[in-house]
Amino acid sequence: MTLYDNHVVASPVPFNPLYRGQSCYYEKCLPSLYRKKWSPIQTLERLVQIEDFKTILNDNPEIQDTIRADIAVNYDGLAQHYGIETNIIDLTNSFGVAAFFATSDYNSLTGCYYPVREVIRKGVIYFLPTGIFNPATMMNKNQIWPIGMEALPRPGEQRGFGVYLKKDQDFHSIGDVHRFFFWHNEQASIECHRLMGFGTVLFPYDPMVEKVWCMRKYRIYGKDSINKVLKKHPELGFNTFNVFKELIHAGWHIENSTPFRYTKEELRFITDRYHKMYPGSFPVGK
Repeated sequence: MTLYDNHVVASPVPFNPLYRGQSCYYEKCLPSLYRKKWSPIQTLERLVQIEDFKTILNDNPEIQDTIRADIAVNYDGLAQHYGIETNIIDLTNSFGVAAFFATSDYNSLTGCYYPVREVIRKGVIYFLPTGIFNPATMMNKNQIWPIGMEALPRPGEQRGFGVYLKKDQDFHSIGDVHRFFFWHNEQASIECHRLMGFGTVLFPYDPMVEKVWCMRKYRIYGKDSINKVLKKHPELGFNTFNVFKELIHAGWHIENSTPFRYTKEELRFITDRYHKMYPGSFPVGK
């Protein structure tokens, strides 16, 4: 379908309604980018993470197939699904997916979601009846983009969409967003997880997960990506003469080029999986 500025995008259907599930309700619902203040070096690091993510992703034969077809790739939307902070709030066209996240607690140590077992906590499911055609978001220029058909399996299984918010803008304020509150129930939470294979349906194997995790945990980045970001964002105010010494002193590990690129085995796995889903989508020998 064709969206904003005549971009052609691949989209899950239907386009509406859209949902969002949270196991806790917050008075302000902010995207990850706006949940804290960022120093210039933290801002640079986030942008470099997205640039390295983009470089890795462009090796993916599914993404290459998408680009050849002149279909827009939402790099920020995909990066959001792998833990990199953006100005996007995740949505889905699947009530089941929203219910899973609404009845889940995330453990950052294990990287897994678990059923909520408390009974004194209130969760929420958001409901956007008009979906991507939400008149309020169009009026406020808060674009809603589909993410779930952009090659990577996790956003696909989660039937992902995302709404872009402006700086410090609250999701609650964009209009035509309805809220359904509920009290947690252990049995209901376990049932929601069972229906999603206790997470295996929504989180299939994906080599990108480990790549982004290692990149962020060990702070290993490509010098080429750093140079690209510095050139694009002179407003960050870094002196290009001594910036690399400053970054190394801050705990960065810098390689000459983007690390964690796909291996031959990973590319073969991706290609085989994609051909099973979409036979003839791109040449088998590539």
